[in-house]
Amino acid sequence: MGREEEIIKEKEKKKEELKKKGIEVYAHKFDKKDSVFDCLNSKIDSKVKTAGRIMTKRDIGKIIFSDLQDFSGKIQLVIQKNFIPEKNFDFFSKYIDTGDIIGVSGKIIKTKTGQKSILVNEFSLLTKSLVPLPSKWHGLKDKEERYRRRYVDLIINPEVKEIFEKRRKIFEAIREFMKSKGFVEVETPILQPVYGGTSARPFETKLHALNMKVYLRISNELYLKRLIVGGYEKIFEFSPDFRNEGIDKFHNPEFTQVETMWAYADYKDNMNFAEEMICYVVKKVCGKTKIKVQGKEIDFKRPWKKIKFFDLLKEKTKINFLEIKNFEEAKNIAKKLNVDIYGCNSINEVCIRIFEKHIQPEIIQPTLIYDYPKEAAGLAKSSKENKNIIDSFEIIVNGMELGLSYCEQNDPKELEEFWENSEKRLKKGDFEAQKKDDDFIYALKLGMPPTSGLGVGIDRLTMLLTDSPTIKDVILFPFMKPEKNE
Repeated sequence: MGREEEIIKEKEKKKEELKKKGIEVYAHKFDKKDSVFDCLNSKIDSKVKTAGRIMTKRDIGKIIFSDLQDFSGKIQLVIQKNFIPEKNFDFFSKYIDTGDIIGVSGKIIKTKTGQKSILVNEFSLLTKSLVPLPSKWHGLKDKEERYRRRYVDLIINPEVKEIFEKRRKIFEAIREFMKSKGFVEVETPILQPVYGGTSARPFETKLHALNMKVYLRISNELYLKRLIVGGYEKIFEFSPDFRNEGIDKFHNPEFTQVETMWAYADYKDNMNFAEEMICYVVKKVCGKTKIKVQGKEIDFKRPWKKIKFFDLLKEKTKINFLEIKNFEEAKNIAKKLNVDIYGCNSINEVCIRIFEKHIQPEIIQPTLIYDYPKEAAGLAKSSKENKNIIDSFEIIVNGMELGLSYCEQNDPKELEEFWENSEKRLKKGDFEAQKKDDDFIYALKLGMPPTSGLGVGIDRLTMLLTDSPTIKDVILFPFMKPEKNE
């Protein structure tokens, strides 16, 4: 029998002994008055009542020292034989283990070493832990294990909570900013009869009550635009979205965006809005606009660099792709640049692939790349000057796409033609091609005012503001491949 199995067996034995004694090992409630943070900030001799998990236990005879941890921090407990009844002292010594959750009452003291502690006069077992906690330095260093069992990660590595506290503050800051600009928060369906709003492969399921196929949303965009048709003018939503795609350091099948729709505005209005919003959030969450990300200093101070897609492509490749009319010529250029163009059917698609491989990764400071080729977003309006270009921009920071905005296509005929062509690709096996949404076409026929939307990835923004190298670090429960023995 291994050491862990011995500990588990001993914990089970203690649990059964306590139950036979009529002692509750899974309490219904505890009247917790103070957090550990409150206790640490209380004056000496103050009376406190708190609860948390026992992280360490050191029994040195007449005194037991333990570390108690809750969400707000960690504090030392002092259980002294002459301060509580002997039977209670013996109970703590025999039955309370690391991992157990207990409630304590006592007074704040300073030990001889100057450590602020709780001198315990009463305690109660609230939950008996039945498996041992892993060692911080030896038992939970494996990243995959930490992602898979985040609940253990949060216990053993409480500094991880700082990432998710920043994530929470990002939500709060965005909400504050949106409300200050007159935007109204809304909620739209996650389960949809027709998926849409972007090009992505959906997750399918079945609604048995109506015997119909339904989808987890890949985007909330079409529903936000329905609300614009209905009379809303400035709206936003924190949108959990689901895409049946690959998993890497930037992608998780379930992720969160903040999406807006702004009636009577265009993408240039959203350029200013996006800059202002993200700058506001960075200052609110980090206290400054300059932050370190993977060893690089990034400054979100306005104004950001702005450059057209094809101008930047020409600057970096020395080729003016707007003058190329022959698809074969574009493919040959891509081949020389070692760019995979499998599935590309146009010069524009080749340009996007070249940009994503050779140019985007080199963009470190916040940059607005605008006037993308039309293939970049099928639901966007084309430029008045060039039907091959859409009124759009992307926010690129540290080589990563952080957000997207464009003027929304509100011509029902144009959109219907796009979707009909897209459905042909879908039938040929392009699983990311969009489906036609007849109800949305009907909504556009009622009339949608000129509108521009903005989507910003919350997970990616959190990666930047917490200096996290992968999206798994900023999602409490990222999707993980099951363990082999599951």
